[in-house]
Amino acid sequence: MQELKVIGVENGSLLLASDDGEQYRVEVDETVQSRLRASMPDPGPARRLAPREIQAQIRAGMTAEEVARVTGASLEYIKRFEGPVLAEREYVIESALNVPVHMAVETDPLASGATFGSVIRERLAEAGATGERWASWKEQGGGWIVKLTFEAAEIERDARWGFDPKKQSLQPLNQEAVQLSQQGELPPSLIPRLRAVPLDERDDARFDSGAFAVDTDSEETVVTPVEFTQLEFGGRPAAAEEPTTTHHTADLLEALRRRRGEREPLDLDEGDPGLATHPSTGVVKLVDVPLEGVPDEPVPAAFTSNPASAPTAKASGSSGATGPLGKRRGRASMPSWDEIVFGARGDED
Repeated sequence: MQELKVIGVENGSLLLASDDGEQYRVEVDETVQSRLRASMPDPGPARRLAPREIQAQIRAGMTAEEVARVTGASLEYIKRFEGPVLAEREYVIESALNVPVHMAVETDPLASGATFGSVIRERLAEAGATGERWASWKEQGGGWIVKLTFEAAEIERDARWGFDPKKQSLQPLNQEAVQLSQQGELPPSLIPRLRAVPLDERDDARFDSGAFAVDTDSEETVVTPVEFTQLEFGGRPAAAEEPTTTHHTADLLEALRRRRGEREPLDLDEGDPGLATHPSTGVVKLVDVPLEGVPDEPVPAAFTSNPASAPTAKASGSSGATGPLGKRRGRASMPSWDEIVFGARGDED
């Protein structure tokens, strides 16, 4: 038997060709078509999705295209049953937006009251959000979910609430929904507030060590150096120089410095010769140094150590004695520097 190959179709007929190049024409009629159907295997009856299954998948949030791709059914067949489910989802969104809410502070007590949708839209306008889109679906074995999608600062965000149509209650399910549902000022963490900055604007603020550098070009107030008082060892400031005549101790030291190196005869007590012979127990007379501006006052009698010797001292002072004692004009003799430091000594030393 010679085999033929189909090389084309012309006016409802098949064009055939043999191996040697001869061509044939075969008309396709009912007989040929029935023979072809009989030779093909029967695939069996195709399983068709029930409308309930299609609507359950659309109610769960899927689109008709997604259901057709998953199930393999035709798109026209899926669209025949999606209408009622889409209307149900829209009704759930409207019911959620019309849920009355109670504000902490009522602006108008005579008003009908705020709704969930009006409060959320007001907060979105306050934050400058755009692209408001609402959607709803029902979880498998759960309740309804209401979703809000919006754009803020070029970032797409979504907030989700759980909705119970029978109880007319909403419950936030994520952080964005919680922040939108709270009363008060909208937190900046949800929607960052950004502003346009000119390109030529330069930020002069510095946060490194160079921020504390001194700008030599800028005109600043010249700081005049202040001389501080020099401190001596121990933290005491140096005392200012004062005249020597203003302090009694300074006058005494000055008089002692002038009389340093001079030795004068020591008047020993005649009543007790033993005390005068011992250098450590000898009597040292006090020195009266004349002070400028201080009047001379007589010494009271109660402070006189030896009343019997007082007339003798007065008589000796009035006599015309020569030497250092005659120059003091009746005052007591002044001891020398060695007598003050080392004690009184006799003339024999």
